Amino acid sequence: MFKTILMSFDGSGPSVAALAVALDLAQTYGAALHIVHVTDAAQGSTSADTDVFFAPAEALIHKSHAEDLQEQSQIVLHQARVIVGRTEATNVTTTLLTGAPDDAILKHADAIGADLIVAGRRGLGTLRGLLMGSVSSRLTAHARCPVMTVA
Repeated sequence: MFKTILMSFDGSGPSVAALAVALDLAQTYGAALHIVHVTDAAQGSTSADTDVFFAPAEALIHKSHAEDLQEQSQIVLHQARVIVGRTEATNVTTTLLTGAPDDAILKHADAIGADLIVAGRRGLGTLRGLLMGSVSSRLTAHARCPVMTVA
């Protein structure tokens, strides 16, 4: 049924639960699982576990702030790899994307031919998320494939 599953991971509780579901689905269907994390450079933020890390957009000109965001993003992806490592999953990749999370995830889903997107119902979004709604709700509204949200 599913051949290519895209999973959006931000380290929040709902995304950890969503990763467990995505891993189960990938193993059940023999699907490739693509785990992505998005650094929103325009907002100067990334999220890791229960924290959202911000750097002012003007400060991103300075390499150290961009490096900090990159480092925090790699921590989030490492957390996902640790969770995957506790399973027998084999066809799993992790990718760091940049941009507005919903746009980056949707573009990546199209690029890899995802036939399912799995995301936590509520992640660690930024102020943009509070104003415009959650990433998962925007994914559900605009994806070209089914979107499963996990609480």
